[in-house]
Amino acid sequence: MKVTRGDFRDFGSRIIKKNSINITVSIAPTAKKAAILLFDKASKKKLSCIELTQEYSMGRVYSVEISDIDVDKICYLIKEDEKAYIDPYATAVIGRDTWADEKGRKPYDYKVYSGISHLEKPWKDTNIYIEPTDMVIYKLHIRGFTAGMGMSASRVGSYKGVLSKLAYLKELGITSIEFMPLYDFEELFLESKMVISPKGKVSETTEYTGKRNYWGFGEANYFAPKASYFGGADKCVDSMRDMISTLHKNGFEAIMEMAFSKDTTHEMMLECLKYYVKYFHIDGFHIVGCNAPIERIADDPFLSDTKIFYEYIPEEILCKEAGRKHLFIYNDSFMNVTRQIENHMNGSMVQFANHMRRQNSAYGFVNYMANVNGFSMWDSFSYGEKHNFDNGEENRDGTNTNFSFNYGIEGKTTNRIINANRFREMRNAFTALMLAQSVPLFVAADEAAATHFGNNNPYCQDNKTGYTVFSKTKSKEELTGFVKELVKFRKNHKCLRGETPFLMNDYRHLGLPDMSFHGTEPWMMSIGEEQKALGVLYNGAYVDENEEVFVCYNYHYDDVNMALPLLAPGKRWRLCFNTAKYDGDFSPKPIHDQQSINVPGNSISVLVGIKMKKGAN
Repeated sequence: MKVTRGDFRDFGSRIIKKNSINITVSIAPTAKKAAILLFDKASKKKLSCIELTQEYSMGRVYSVEISDIDVDKICYLIKEDEKAYIDPYATAVIGRDTWADEKGRKPYDYKVYSGISHLEKPWKDTNIYIEPTDMVIYKLHIRGFTAGMGMSASRVGSYKGVLSKLAYLKELGITSIEFMPLYDFEELFLESKMVISPKGKVSETTEYTGKRNYWGFGEANYFAPKASYFGGADKCVDSMRDMISTLHKNGFEAIMEMAFSKDTTHEMMLECLKYYVKYFHIDGFHIVGCNAPIERIADDPFLSDTKIFYEYIPEEILCKEAGRKHLFIYNDSFMNVTRQIENHMNGSMVQFANHMRRQNSAYGFVNYMANVNGFSMWDSFSYGEKHNFDNGEENRDGTNTNFSFNYGIEGKTTNRIINANRFREMRNAFTALMLAQSVPLFVAADEAAATHFGNNNPYCQDNKTGYTVFSKTKSKEELTGFVKELVKFRKNHKCLRGETPFLMNDYRHLGLPDMSFHGTEPWMMSIGEEQKALGVLYNGAYVDENEEVFVCYNYHYDDVNMALPLLAPGKRWRLCFNTAKYDGDFSPKPIHDQQSINVPGNSISVLVGIKMKKGAN
């Protein structure tokens, strides 16, 4: 083995030629001495200790090239003084090949090592870009999705299980998949304890608390694909690339959720995002749970074609945006406003109407009616309070701001009326989501009315409470069918999802405004706070479509007669569906009265204006 000064090019390990690697590390300013410890990957026997002396340094960064060594048979740790730890830039994690392997790891004190990956290997991929106006995002957790689908043990928690369901996702109308953490995280909550031997010797040991980090948020090995998801540390890079290339080949975008810990430096965050774009062709990142350097991320030329989703982006950053839209505001705003008015919690129709047309020419928004950090969509209509006691925190964790309602009974019930009302509200929620202008997102199995049993923070529930379970009942299958048709309706009517803001006037002199509001009388000039019913007219001519779309939202308890705007000669209104009386048929159906329509309480009616053939009604 030969050790020389490295190239300082990338943090972590890189194979630079056969039997030769470069390892670059950053050492803490308080460390008096540092080293790289090499181990045999199979036996974990220490092979060598490479002292990091001044000849390998540039400031506090040390880089070594190690030659004449079999790179596939070694792993390493960084040592500072007496502490040895895994490289935060490790491209693979050795020791966590099996999910939650408490028995297998306990004898080794749950230790993990830095692996070395063949990032330099060429691989085939297909370039893909989904226009924001065409996007429908589906958020999933690889383990929760595959377990919830009831797959075989070999596919639960495996990327292959996800790939086996691409046909289902394609049929559902999904274009983009947001993956909860794909990088390697510690799924066992561990804690260090000091123990005293019978002879009085004090030593430190690691113990499993019995609780699992199911979601994967918090401190993690951000540069390493999760070994248990991707067939083990030796295969994780190739397998993740296989997943991405298969997704791209089938027309899906891959978005990674990045839940950096608060201790992660801005430099590491930036390097991590660029790493996944460069080596894995990731299409976008949803950055959560940290104070990210969003201005630097937005301005980075390497990420200019990568979609960035973030809770809050300052206006001064958004104002500078030009070219391909790649910044998206991703937060609970749409969900909260819509739940408030749908669940009769002093919701504002003004706010609702504004959120239904949220759009900007330079940047985008993401809408959802539920996300993982809160009630599932079904639970938001089944529980009035959170039920998080199983998390072991005495119900203190999880948000208390849910705007949820149980519609008569807390949780599961066999009451047909209550369940019918809940399914109606699910159709209402999906309809508002899919007919809003911004990018829609929903969580896996929300289309199948999945429940977390009232737990609105199941971060540690590696079981049916945390999984997105696809249970089959007639009502749930009908809901899934409704969602499929609704997504198809959105895709077939581009007027609902324009890339630029609606101006709400007829600036091209096409006979009707691009978008307009209506009530019990047509052509509302303003929306009063007392109103809970609204008609929204979309003029298809502004996107070269032949149909108008009219959506009647009635969030009153009682029926409301909504005015139908006058169409051009030769056109008539047809009713596609009403959420309270849905019978599985989305086809436009004739209605006799062309001046008004009765919309049942707590429901939404969707109509299209169709040019009629001579002699037709």
